[in-house]
Formats: sequence, structure tokens, C-alpha cells
Amino acid sequence: MNQEKQEVQTASAKFFVRLFIPFALAFFMSCLLRTINSVLSPTFIETFHMNAGNLGMMTSAYFLSFALAQVPLGVCLDRYGPGKTLSGFMLFGVLGCIVFAMAPNVTFLFIGRALVGLGVSGCLMAAYKAFGDWLPKEKLPMYNSLESFVGGVGGMVATTPINAALGFVSWRGVFLILAGLTFVVAVTLFFSPRHPNEVNVGESIGEQFRGTGRIAVSGKFWRLAPIAVFGQATYLAINSLWLGPWYRDVFQSSAEKVPDLLFVCSVAITGGYLLNGFAANFLKARCQLKVITVTLVSMSIYTMILGLIIVLPQYGNILWPVFMFLGPFSLLTYPIFSSMFDPKLAGRVQTAYNMLVFVMSTVIQSGIGWIIDLYEATGEGSFNPQGYTVALTVIFAALLLSIIWCICFRRSKKEIQY
Repeated sequence: MNQEKQEVQTASAKFFVRLFIPFALAFFMSCLLRTINSVLSPTFIETFHMNAGNLGMMTSAYFLSFALAQVPLGVCLDRYGPGKTLSGFMLFGVLGCIVFAMAPNVTFLFIGRALVGLGVSGCLMAAYKAFGDWLPKEKLPMYNSLESFVGGVGGMVATTPINAALGFVSWRGVFLILAGLTFVVAVTLFFSPRHPNEVNVGESIGEQFRGTGRIAVSGKFWRLAPIAVFGQATYLAINSLWLGPWYRDVFQSSAEKVPDLLFVCSVAITGGYLLNGFAANFLKARCQLKVITVTLVSMSIYTMILGLIIVLPQYGNILWPVFMFLGPFSLLTYPIFSSMFDPKLAGRVQTAYNMLVFVMSTVIQSGIGWIIDLYEATGEGSFNPQGYTVALTVIFAALLLSIIWCICFRRSKKEIQY
């Protein structure tokens, strides 16, 4: 018995070292690279004389390439396994960091940012697949939460620590260092093992697209998609770019304090990543609340908080962290989507969902910039607070409508049982 227990512990330790750590580090880099522009935006505005629209388009290139990569990513994960697939994709991230660091103009910034998004587009899905292959189902929630937690720490590093690093190295040097770190993670992933019982087959890209298309026209999918997509895309788009400028232009925070405010919001997001699944499971077990009910309640509070930010911006230092904490509760829709469809379609359902989330993130992040540019700038490198107010009001309305939509369709209880 003692020998068997020792063997289990050894196997668990090997899994942690050879699989969890490489995939967690990959997601760490993904979240760091996603969030870093929020801190560096003043530098980009000054260096490249960018307006809000340019800044939004450049930063959202990450989300656009991320979205476009989802379908071929699914095919590669099935055919080549999560480790080697993610390793290959992350080489594009290495190239993107280098292009970004060397960029002479906004066009090259856009190209570099798009390559970074392509490179890290598989970090979370590859980890989920690897964990699903190697772990029993009862361990998946814990490891998935730990994976998200490590990613949240990456978002935290993109704030105050990166700002501190700028005292020793230029922003271009920072991206060259990130290119090196991304390369190390890619090499580590290449040598991660593939489960011996995994079937080495996969659908063609054409078949994958057709399967995704069937889901995309499904009424069941669209009953939940609006609240899931708007809920997740909103906090991703705002936190990865516009939160820093908002603190500067609306909250009137000094440049020195903005990274610290962003750090607090990243801590809040990390807490949301870690606690959302545990909270849903606790409420389901103790209060018999369905996960869809927990999702609706949390997204309703999330929307209400955004409304308070619009009318009471002077309390943004308190309200934004609460908003960011609730944002990851939109991820509770992942298992709900899976429960609504045949298990054979689960992967394609998640792919379709991911595509919509990151396309909408692109739209929101770019759209905020376009709306801000409709109002005259208040100074060199600063944007008009009224532009932020109008942009956030549009997002608030979209979130509110998505909640109403989901509540109306919940009358068909056969569609959402989870």
C-alpha cells in the first residue's frame, strides 16, 4: 500500500513538473503580453504620436489574430497534441515580440501585436486539453483554477513590475526580454509528453469549419452567447488597454500612480479567476443554485458596477477592482455551453465561443478608441473624459441587453440545465 501511494505521489509530481508548470508559464506569458499595453500606452502615444483610434486598433490586433487562430488551433491540438502545437504557435509570439521591439512605426506595432496574439492563442485551450488527457475529472477544476491563477499573476506583473523595469531598460528592451522568455517556454513545451492513449486523429480544417458553422446557426448557442461573449470581452478589452488611460484622463491620477491602480485591478482579476468555479460549485451544492443562475446574478452586479463607474467616476479606484473581480465569472458559461450540446461537439462549441469572445474584444477595444476620437483631446497625450463616458455607456447598454436576452430565453428550461 505504501509503495502504491509513493508511486501515485511520484506520478503526480512528474505531472506537475512536466505538464502543469510549462502550460501554466505559457498562460502567464499570454496574460502578461495581453495586459502590458495598458501600462505602456502613454509611451506609445508619445513615441508614435498616436490618437485613441490608432492605439485601440494596434492593441486589439492581439484579439483579432487570437480569434482567427481558434479553428486551425483546434485541428492542430487533435493531430499533434497540446505540447508540440502550443510550442509551435508560441514561436510566432517570439517573432511578434521582436517585431514589436524593433517597430519604426504604428504599422509594425500592429503586425508585432498580431503575431503575439497568434502565438499565445492556444495557451488556455492547450492546457485544458493536456489536463483533460492526463487527469481524472475530479481534479480538473483545481488545476484549471490554478492555471487561471498563474495567468492572473502574469497580468499583475504587466503593471507595477513592468513600470518599475522601465527605470532600467527601455520599452523596446522589455519586449526583447519577453521574446527570450517566450522562447524558453516554447522549448519547454516541445518536450512535454503527449498522453499515450490519445488518438492521433483530427478533422480537416474544412470539416472543422462546417462543424463550427452548424453550431453558429444553432438557436441553443445564441440563447447564451450574448451574455457570455459581452461579459468576457468587456473586461478583457478594457483591462488590456483602456483602464490605464481612464485612470489618467477621467480619474485624474498621476502617471506614477496609474501602474499601482492597475496592479490592484489585476489582483482582483486573479482573485476572480481563482474563486469563480469554487463559488459556483459551493452555491450549487449548498443552495441548489444552477450555474446559469450564479452567472446571471454575477453578470447583473457586474453591469450595475459599470453603471456606477459611469455616474460616479470619482470612486473608480474602488469600483474598477470590483468590476474586474466579477469579470472572470463570465467564464462559468464554458461548462454551461458544454452541457447544452452533444459531448462530441464540446470542442467545437468552445472554439466558436472563443472566436466570438475575441472578435468582440477587438470590436470593443477598437470601438472605444473611435468613440474617444469623436471628442476633442484635452491636451498632449490626453483624451477627453466625455469620450470615455459615452463609450462605457454603449458597453453598459450592450451588457444590459444581453442579460435581458438570456433571462427571456431561460423560460425554455430544457435548453439550460446546468
